[in-house]
Amino acid sequence: MLKLSYLDALRGYAILGVILTHTTRNFNGSIPEMLYQFGIQGSRGVQLFFIVSSFTLFYSLEKYSFNRTFALPDFYIKRFFRIAPMFYFALLFYLLFNLVNDLLGIYSNYPDVSLSLLLSTITFTTVLHPDWLFSLVPGGWSISNEFLFYLCIPVLFKWIRTPRQASIFTIFSILIGMILHVSLKNMLPFSEVTSYLFYWFPNQLSIFLMGITTYYIWKKYKVSPNTYHAILLVAVLGILVLSLTPFEMISILPKHVLFGIAFSLLAFGLSGLPNHILNNQFMQFIGTISFSIYLVHFFVLDMVNHLLFDKLEQSFAPLNALLIIFLITFFLSVLISFVSYRLIELRGIQTGRKLIQQLNQGRKKKNVA
Repeated sequence: MLKLSYLDALRGYAILGVILTHTTRNFNGSIPEMLYQFGIQGSRGVQLFFIVSSFTLFYSLEKYSFNRTFALPDFYIKRFFRIAPMFYFALLFYLLFNLVNDLLGIYSNYPDVSLSLLLSTITFTTVLHPDWLFSLVPGGWSISNEFLFYLCIPVLFKWIRTPRQASIFTIFSILIGMILHVSLKNMLPFSEVTSYLFYWFPNQLSIFLMGITTYYIWKKYKVSPNTYHAILLVAVLGILVLSLTPFEMISILPKHVLFGIAFSLLAFGLSGLPNHILNNQFMQFIGTISFSIYLVHFFVLDMVNHLLFDKLEQSFAPLNALLIIFLITFFLSVLISFVSYRLIELRGIQTGRKLIQQLNQGRKKKNVA
């Protein structure tokens, strides 16, 4: 399968944004408001992850499926072993980390362990109920949405075959998400957890569908290099403008949807410019290990803040302190993630492939018999 390197680069930018968000939150009130808004908008990197994920999945499925049918066991085994090994390792680590924090008297904002939280985390269902939202793995809500999207794949792959169909599904999903948000925001149990209706799957589904739409547009339409450059410029400017406006900006469309549109344009623009400066080997490398970085950077940032935040705040201007903490967190997370990617993620992927091969061999023997 053709390697679309710009998709890895986009994952790299997504994880940079996520780390920037969590770094910036500790500087609320100490840096200019516009820069604070810019920093916390990095959380939109999760939506960029969703777009890249759905684009990649449809690209892969269309390459290897016949008559739009594919072996569901193979698909789910592959996806499970791509995500679960590193995720479950992170779960065990954060459970231990939280215990050590309690023993040492170090404050942490990790949720208390309960049976419902443990089960919802293990089964990737944390976004199905407000009480489960704060997963035992930090950032687990996005991985829960990813797995719920996998459950939709057989239906979506069967029904969506053109840019027009993908666009209709996307528009319909945006409208449904907005209607549900307005209808349910003041109702129990949704009103008890702030922003739950932002995180839950019906509100994020449209972003995945944007990735599918982008894939079909990329597949069907080829434009001139100048047009790709123009689209890329519009996308970058759109992202910058959105990033400098208030996080909860009131607009006709939800702000995460506006970011999704800008990210889709960014992906399409880069698709026609393989040698663009934004698509470089460093960002591709960061994107390759971005899942591990996503899971480990919470721990790294907590340690950096615990050891250095007060000292840096006293010795440097707030913006400089923020930059130092961001860079330390980023590079330490990359080092740890490079190891975890090779030792855990790659081995999980290989295990999934071996299991699929064994299943295929069993199917062939049955067919011969």
